[in-house]
Amino acid sequence: MNAELTEITVVLRTLSDYKTLILFESIALEESSSSDLSKKIRLTRKQYYSRISSLLTCGLIMRQNGRYYLTSLGRVVSFYQTRLAKTLDNFWKLKAIDSILCVAASDLDFKESCKDFINLIEDEEIREMLMITHASKVPYENPAFE
Repeated sequence: MNAELTEITVVLRTLSDYKTLILFESIALEESSSSDLSKKIRLTRKQYYSRISSLLTCGLIMRQNGRYYLTSLGRVVSFYQTRLAKTLDNFWKLKAIDSILCVAASDLDFKESCKDFINLIEDEEIREMLMITHASKVPYENPAFE
């Protein structure tokens, strides 16, 4: 279990650096060559290769025919990083839902307000996840809960 946690912390630590994250996202989009990427992100050669090395070491990217590509692990991490970014776009709506749930212990009007806030979230996957995780707290009009 410690080896798994170490790998997770290495990946998270690597991507916690803003410029490394931008580099990772650029590789995911297959945007540019290495010289273009280092100029775009405004990295020195040493900074660029240091960040590339950390992405290679934790298994998020690989080099093939002079170009960098996401590994299978990198593709999965990129997918969930994109999901997390979309979720954070709804930060204030999520905070409002939490606030309403704190007050809504027994008040149906507050629970209805929470349901309305959840319906304001445009991303269907996030909305569905909230419906499932808050099912016991909020009355949803969802066939799965009937």
